[in-house]
Amino acid sequence: EKVGGDLTSCSLSWEELIYLLQQQVCRISVNIRKSKITYKHARQILPLLSEIQFKRLNPGVVLSIIREIYETGSAHCVSRLLTSTHSCINLNNTELDSYHCTALCYTLQHCTSVSLSLLWTSIPEGELVKILPLFNRVSQLSVDRLLLLKLLHCCSISELQQGAAAVVLALQNRLDFSCSTGLDLSTETQDNTLHLTTEDCRDISTAIWKSHQLTELILEDCEMEDTGVDMFFLILHTVRLRCSKPLLLRFLALLHVVNESDCVRRAMSLSQALDGQMDLSETPLDLDACRSLALFLEFSEGPSELDLSHCQLADHGLELLFPHLHKAAVLE
Repeated sequence: EKVGGDLTSCSLSWEELIYLLQQQVCRISVNIRKSKITYKHARQILPLLSEIQFKRLNPGVVLSIIREIYETGSAHCVSRLLTSTHSCINLNNTELDSYHCTALCYTLQHCTSVSLSLLWTSIPEGELVKILPLFNRVSQLSVDRLLLLKLLHCCSISELQQGAAAVVLALQNRLDFSCSTGLDLSTETQDNTLHLTTEDCRDISTAIWKSHQLTELILEDCEMEDTGVDMFFLILHTVRLRCSKPLLLRFLALLHVVNESDCVRRAMSLSQALDGQMDLSETPLDLDACRSLALFLEFSEGPSELDLSHCQLADHGLELLFPHLHKAAVLE
């Protein structure tokens, strides 16, 4: 009572925790990773959820509690669980089977706003279809880039297309395909590059279009074919784009189209997506790249900041760019 129920620095056995909870002196905060509490205690802890505040709750224990809530039909315990976990369901690095997914759906059905973390979580694609319609109850969603792709593929199914808006909104209007959300520290080898197919790019673009929201699209550490890059031109005017310099050159190269009005539209959309900043520093620009950049500068309002430092520009390239460089407010 003197420490306000804060026992997060203590290593408690299951028996000690149960004893303290039964005293009902005050709400108790415990660090599960310092205490000997496992998934085996889920059924016993269910009636006591209102008396406990968890810190660093193991995803395996969370999964067991969710399963126990479903098996016992204890819908009233969902709100208690969320209160004890600061409205966060952390299932990171777990493997969900069909039964687990049904239990998760049951939990989400009895939520109004929850933070759901599914980083490096294995979920059968057939089960994602069941979970997807419930993302409108998720206020904040955390997923790795591979699971994000699976979700967006599910959204492409006609009857689930409305789920795209809920997914994008739960992700805080941020679709991150960089390796920062793709590294699984539980594996020894990592390939930082994500190879996006044309179908991947189409489904990403469709989800953004259906969200009707300005979306941050992070394509760093990604590779794709020109047909995939073309897909993104359809929604560039609705995104803030972050991508690698080689991929940015690909966008510039694809400004060349037969119809001049389409070229202008693409240049304006790309300029808007880059939010006035174009950084091509340390990137060698050959004559074709300079032609593409010159076309971009000609048909767009121009970036407020243009960094061409250490680009190994030849005289012929400079001649192409020089008439348009005045459009950049800041030039390096």
